[in-house]
Amino acid sequence: MIGLMIITHETVGQANMQLIQHIFGSVPDKVSLIGVRSSDSLESKHTEVVEKLSALDYGDGVLILTDIFGATPCNLVCRMIKRDNVILLTGLNAPMLIKALQNFAKADDVHKFAEEVKTAAIAGIMTISNQDEL
Repeated sequence: MIGLMIITHETVGQANMQLIQHIFGSVPDKVSLIGVRSSDSLESKHTEVVEKLSALDYGDGVLILTDIFGATPCNLVCRMIKRDNVILLTGLNAPMLIKALQNFAKADDVHKFAEEVKTAAIAGIMTISNQDEL
């Protein structure tokens, strides 16, 4: 099983939590959601991420999803991408989140799983105009 951590800016995390609850009924026990507020101590958030990362490693790796590359949640995690079995995906969107939640418990290769989740995220991005036939 792949561990799944979602770390975002606070309001993005709250919205994702509501989306997860709407679609899945509840947040699975094996998923960790961390919201980062501007008032948070980076040291305490770093400690929280380290603790949860360790708790989520079930042997097949951990996939971490963040909202914006280069922002505080991403930067907190980037320092921890030292092990081969920890992968970070940025640019969190709803298709990425849904794909990750639907499949993390049965996945056993974090690298392959990260690519599948990334593909779902990209496939969920569409450009639609009044010139398109739906």
